[in-house]
Amino acid sequence: MTEISKVVDSVRDVARRYGLKVLHLDLTDVTFISRIGLSHEVFVQIYANTKKEKLNIALVVSGERIYGIDKEGGYYHKHPFENPSLHVETTPIEIEDFVIESLEILKKLNLF
Repeated sequence: MTEISKVVDSVRDVARRYGLKVLHLDLTDVTFISRIGLSHEVFVQIYANTKKEKLNIALVVSGERIYGIDKEGGYYHKHPFENPSLHVETTPIEIEDFVIESLEILKKLNLF
């Protein structure tokens, strides 16, 4: 996995290019958590841990995850928009690709 400073740069760049606000950003030498989005009610939460080689990303609306991809138990799984409680095995995703997919979901919901 890449180093935390590169994750921070990537998140800031994606937020800028897609007109999103950086709502929260906190990091250590091995972990990173951020929220980028339209408001504190509609955002993408990003968690990275370079020591565990983990990248968890979720689209959150009104306090509920409505879509996500995360790594638990050594493998990545998706929480699909159609049923976010499911765990469907998947491959890692780039932050920008997740944001693009999230914006498409928000358009379907008339939130973007």
